[in-house]
Amino acid sequence: MPAATVVVSLTVWDWSPHDGPAMTASPDDSCREAGVDLADEVRALVADVNRLAPGVDGLLEARRLVSEARQMLEGPVRRRWYEVPVDEIDEDLEARLRTEAGDHSLFRGRRNPLAPPLVVSSESDDDGPFVTGSVRLDRCREGPPERLHGGYLAGLFDDVLSGVPSLVDMGPTVTARLAIRYRRATPLDVDLRFEARVVRHSGRRLVARARCVAPGGDRATAEAEALFVAVPARSQEGRPGEGSLRGDG
Repeated sequence: MPAATVVVSLTVWDWSPHDGPAMTASPDDSCREAGVDLADEVRALVADVNRLAPGVDGLLEARRLVSEARQMLEGPVRRRWYEVPVDEIDEDLEARLRTEAGDHSLFRGRRNPLAPPLVVSSESDDDGPFVTGSVRLDRCREGPPERLHGGYLAGLFDDVLSGVPSLVDMGPTVTARLAIRYRRATPLDVDLRFEARVVRHSGRRLVARARCVAPGGDRATAEAEALFVAVPARSQEGRPGEGSLRGDG
């Protein structure tokens, strides 16, 4: 895209909990590792389907094998954390549900083949703590020729920025506003780095800013500003078949 600045403002009510990194405990590490390996293979399959141009025989055989693989996955439906009744949740189950929620998240989830996956952590410098994100994206997320789709970049910003409230122990939050400023085209097939920091925090409202940087320079390809609003922990007690993790929103 041209170097001219484009500003996009989005109002997003995102009701997934933004409450810091997920816990990493898991009662069945072998199953989790197998799920991660499977997601990696599916991710690679999606990339090949997008990148390669096989003949009809190869496509038909691949379809048959994928259909067989899907039959191997038959089993009970995995309950998401908010679908589990509160009275069923103990400390061990809460840890497992948090881990599963992180593993299947849209951008970071290692067991979600649709996730790149994005790796998010926190660092600190003379200006204080900040959130970092790193990711490498291929042509499956292409917008302009050899460049990342701007809408996908906005989603990555939202995910990285959602870690900022945890820097000030703000608790569960939702994204109330997200504004993106596209400075220049963001390339594919390179290691992108995101940095996000607190700008203002007052009561239930927090403003954070972030930037995306590609290798070979310190200039941002895009910048973002988000407004987060704290929400009370949801309680779904009394609703049959539904529930909430303690302390999540």
